[in-house]
Amino acid sequence: MLDRMTCLRSRARSRSFLGSLCLVGVLLACIALEAQRKGPPRRLENPVDLTLPNKSRVEFRSFRSSALGMNADYSVLLPPSYDEESDRKYPIVYFLHGLNNDHTSWATPRYGDLPARIDLLMSQGKLPHFVMVHPDGQNSLYTDSPDGTGNYETYIRNDLLRAIQGRYRVRTDAGGRAIGGVSMGAYGALKIAMKHSGLYASAAGVSPIVFLGEDPFEGLRSNPSRSSTYFLRLVGKAFGDPMDQDYWKQNSLEELARSASLAGLNLYFSYGTADRYNRLFPLEHGIKSLARILDERGVSHQCMIFEGEPHGWELVAAHLEETLAFLTQTF
Repeated sequence: MLDRMTCLRSRARSRSFLGSLCLVGVLLACIALEAQRKGPPRRLENPVDLTLPNKSRVEFRSFRSSALGMNADYSVLLPPSYDEESDRKYPIVYFLHGLNNDHTSWATPRYGDLPARIDLLMSQGKLPHFVMVHPDGQNSLYTDSPDGTGNYETYIRNDLLRAIQGRYRVRTDAGGRAIGGVSMGAYGALKIAMKHSGLYASAAGVSPIVFLGEDPFEGLRSNPSRSSTYFLRLVGKAFGDPMDQDYWKQNSLEELARSASLAGLNLYFSYGTADRYNRLFPLEHGIKSLARILDERGVSHQCMIFEGEPHGWELVAAHLEETLAFLTQTF
């Protein structure tokens, strides 16, 4: 009897073990399906330097940022001729990523192998040879927080420029420097360029986040969605909660378009009418308002609206050559 009972318990443990394996299998299948639904990763987990088909290189580096009080990561694309023309100084494009991305996102397969496409465009003579830098901006809105805990605007316009100029052979004049970005990064690029006259020759924003009015909280509060709650937290961290009205005006694209000194700055922004953020707040209205204000001031700019096209990196990929041609027009 004892032997029989022992055997039964052994079988029960075996069945329990097999059941656990089945459960693990189901969980792994669910995880795989969820990953498939979300698509390929938005970041490179362990980035390694890349050598591209036409001799451009992508490096992943970091430096100590005094504005952030910590190390800051970035990736840099060096053009095909960089290693061959050792006395040449190159113009430079800074490009800012969007929410929940980082300095590696542009190099992921998810967005269509942008480094190889840029490498090809330069090698074909469709774009000039330039250095391109993608800094990690976290989810900062590229803004110095009111409490000083994250000075991301200062990091981009001061620390990053100095670090890149100290490490790579790049031009230091405004005519050889441009800034662009996507989504949150498009807001950051346009804002920084408009606030700091003479720092960049050109600025481009693809799918820029444009909040209108004196209080960007207002429209978000009226939307009970989880996405709205998430944006409220980011906006509050960047501009104070309750909002510091004077500080918001200093960082509002609408206010900057009205009052900033924009002489000599080439401005471009683009938007796809199938942009998913239009469900969250009136993004298209914000972009058209920005264009109208610049028109009223007589400020030269390009505003491109693409019917049926999406938000973010997908829009960047669809119009990569024309966006980079705009940014590099003074090079």
